[in-house]
Amino acid sequence: MLLTYSAMRKDGTVITSSAEFEDIEELVQTLSASDLTLVSYRRQTWPGIARIMESLQPSVGRMEIVEFCESLGSMIGSGLPLLDSLETIRDTVGSKRLKKAIGEVISEISRGESLSGAFSHQGSVFPAILVFFSKIGEETGTIRDALTNTASYLRKIDAIVSQVKKAFIYPSFVMASMGCVMIFWLFYVLPRLVTTFQDMNVRLPDITLSLVRVVGFVQAYWYLTPVPLVLAAAGLFFVMKLDAARYVLTATAFRVPLVGDMLKSSMLTLLFSSLSLMLRSGLTLTRSLDILLKLHGNPLVRKVITSIKHATASGSSLLESFESTGFFDAVTLKMVSVGEKTGTLEGRLGYLADVYQEKTSRFVDAAGKMIEPMVMILSGGLFIFIVVSLIGPVYDLMSQLGGG
Repeated sequence: MLLTYSAMRKDGTVITSSAEFEDIEELVQTLSASDLTLVSYRRQTWPGIARIMESLQPSVGRMEIVEFCESLGSMIGSGLPLLDSLETIRDTVGSKRLKKAIGEVISEISRGESLSGAFSHQGSVFPAILVFFSKIGEETGTIRDALTNTASYLRKIDAIVSQVKKAFIYPSFVMASMGCVMIFWLFYVLPRLVTTFQDMNVRLPDITLSLVRVVGFVQAYWYLTPVPLVLAAAGLFFVMKLDAARYVLTATAFRVPLVGDMLKSSMLTLLFSSLSLMLRSGLTLTRSLDILLKLHGNPLVRKVITSIKHATASGSSLLESFESTGFFDAVTLKMVSVGEKTGTLEGRLGYLADVYQEKTSRFVDAAGKMIEPMVMILSGGLFIFIVVSLIGPVYDLMSQLGGG
């Protein structure tokens, strides 16, 4: 059952939280394990409504998880017990969803669950990479390093995502503005001008008449307009669930000039960054590849990782495994070769991650500069379209009036 409770610490401060418990006895035992005294509690009368309200809360951002990992790692490193560290962080975070998830983690750890296990039960908040690194930290006694590695990995992801978003902010704004202008012109300006021209017996161009018919159909059957959009969105959603479709889409995107280079560089940044962190944490190559298969959802990347895993398992060197995929360039192969021969593979992979992140930044800047003229061309095309379909009849009208 879902209980909301208030509990008192030894210093007299009172905390309030809510979690699932089998009965009141389990609640008391959980609080006692955390040196807390139950003050009051109440059972949620409508737990379904409470869960719906929770689902409407903003999701936990990637940087919030980064701050959580860094804070928890710092507190553990300073000698503060795990539960005390989690309780301190829970009382200071602003996100209600994260606060509740931390509360659930505290409850599970108090009942004997491991940190990685508690994180895994809150998969909607804590990412899989945190679960994997926490499990590694528990096995090797390096929880602090595990949390630091997670924060570093998530920061790299956030940097890449932010760079890509930055490149598309300007064109998205321009395209949205153009769309608004088109809608205003088609559904407000055009019908009024057409009526005026028809009253004056001005012959309208075929393109203008075609637009009038389309606008008239949309206005008459507006309730049918969302149907094809919904069907297209649903079809795209189900198709993108298929690994084969996503594989073909990724392979096609890689062949697009500049955009393909940007996507490939970002994927390689994450691949080498995560592999370097895992090897640095003491994992074997085989186990690192197994974890990478669980972390990466893109089917093309998964195929590359699977190929490397099978090749190394059959006795091939890492360099030979990389070469067999045909996915990596000469610089990558050279770094892998040097790292494998000198025993500094994790360092070389970390270097490659930095190199590809820098490449991603350059590609994003170049893409932004290339998109701007494309947007200008589209804007010019829209202007020409308006001139042909609107200014033409105006010119004819002026000619008739001048001739009259």
